Amino acid sequence: MSEVPPRAVDPSARMQIYFQGILDSACFLYASANAYKALTGKRVPRESWNQAITRVPDAAAFLGGPGATELHHEAAQALIAALLVELSDPGEVFAVDQLAATADIAELCAEVSTDTVVLFAYGGPTEFQHPAAHIVCGVATSVGPPATLHLACSTAFWGRYLKTGGYDERHHPDLGRWSNDAISVDDGVTIAPNFRWRITLSSPHG
Repeated sequence: MSEVPPRAVDPSARMQIYFQGILDSACFLYASANAYKALTGKRVPRESWNQAITRVPDAAAFLGGPGATELHHEAAQALIAALLVELSDPGEVFAVDQLAATADIAELCAEVSTDTVVLFAYGGPTEFQHPAAHIVCGVATSVGPPATLHLACSTAFWGRYLKTGGYDERHHPDLGRWSNDAISVDDGVTIAPNFRWRITLSSPHG
């Protein structure tokens, strides 16, 4: 597996994380887009996003219904892979691997590296929110104590801004990534057993 080259960071950029609308249930789609951005450092072009949306089997389930959490995990994994194919530039190859159903936050933290992120569903308290069911991308970690998984979350913008009038993102210079929420090992969230994946970026010859 080849190393991912360092990416240039624009420190003046206020928003690096993609966020969904208040009324839709598209966190699965945005978590996939945020995974792509975290791993490549690239923005998702509108044309690529539009093409990725054509791979969604039931738009109503993602935009106006219960979202992706009712998908069978194998179908969800296949959809993540298909979305990443549509978002990718030539030469970018992604592997999507399901993680153990018992993996906790500490174990998810251990999966994050320079060429990997984690995508998972959870419910419970984070640093800024308390969703009943939500899908996010874990992009960075900190040792703590307590150990913490930093998230690229598609609802953190309006969840924080509408409640407090403020919003900002953390930059993680060791990985060149940005986060806007976090879960520590002490937060007591519930992670969906079959909705947790490691996404790896490698070269075609990695």
